[in-house]
Amino acid sequence: MFKVAIIGTGLPWKTEGSTGFGMSRAHAPGYVKSGKCEIVALADLKEANMAAFNVELCEGKARQYTDYHAMLAAERPDIVSIATWPHLHAEMVIAAADAGVRAIHCEKPMAGTFGEARRMAAVCAERGVQLTFNHQRRHLPTFQTAKRLLAERAIGELTRLEGSCSNMLDWGTHWLNMFQMLNGESTPVWVMGQVDYRKPHQVYGVIHDTDGMCLVGYENGVHGLLCTGETAEKAVGCAIKAIGTEGTLEIHNTAPHLRLRKGSVLEEWTGPETEGGLHGNFANHDNVVDLVNALESGTKPLCDVSNALATTEIIYACYESARRRGRIELPLTIDDHPLAELVQSGAYPATAP
Repeated sequence: MFKVAIIGTGLPWKTEGSTGFGMSRAHAPGYVKSGKCEIVALADLKEANMAAFNVELCEGKARQYTDYHAMLAAERPDIVSIATWPHLHAEMVIAAADAGVRAIHCEKPMAGTFGEARRMAAVCAERGVQLTFNHQRRHLPTFQTAKRLLAERAIGELTRLEGSCSNMLDWGTHWLNMFQMLNGESTPVWVMGQVDYRKPHQVYGVIHDTDGMCLVGYENGVHGLLCTGETAEKAVGCAIKAIGTEGTLEIHNTAPHLRLRKGSVLEEWTGPETEGGLHGNFANHDNVVDLVNALESGTKPLCDVSNALATTEIIYACYESARRRGRIELPLTIDDHPLAELVQSGAYPATAP
């Protein structure tokens, strides 16, 4: 049995005092579902939250710590789950890797700066630690079916991907990660973008755009366009759109979630049931099961750090494009958060016109 420790228990989503989705509550059932793990320890600054989590998800058996460093030293876990705010991810991932854990599963987005994201990936590679990030939609049937249809050339040769969501970093990390999966993991080679910051906007402690456009060029010639902001879906017409030489595949937030357009004729996709649509907590559980199985077998997990880092590079390259006012050739070598630097320098007044 693998020994698992969780950093950041928090509170359940939409309960009084909660500050997020309580994603550790989506990790824990996955370890149980795997049948190969035991959650032996928890770390959180608030003992009451940790105690409630322990009773609810660990039968009260996990040992509790308010200092995650002390937990890592005392418990020597095989796997660590990290469900804290992004600005804490790097220090926690690196501490876990230095403590000798074998696998780390961390929430998205990767980090509050690109330098932190690169450093996490580098340290874990040096230590031989399996590092995954929770882009759980890779496990949803809706996206798996879309991936299969594109591989089968249901719309001919893929030429462009479009997407719409609320912001580039917190939500956009999901859609850009889906672009990668749907595009066969082709390497992004350049990014050009622009973002706006009309009002103070932070998500989990990190500055985010209020509106934006991100154009990505991939090695295989496909282009990707992500639009963000309150009116982004009007620009794209759906959540994600794949355009090919012989048709269009649309992924919608409302049922039917997959819609296939052949030429000028719109056909609703009537294939297998897609449980959960574009959401579904079971995908979080399946993501954990996958990383446990990968650790056991030595294979590459579906949400490996490699695709998370490529996604994060696109996001920060978009922000860097706005800062430089030009196209950014990859790889990206900056360490900071360009939008945060622009805001702090006064480039955006952060007030509505």
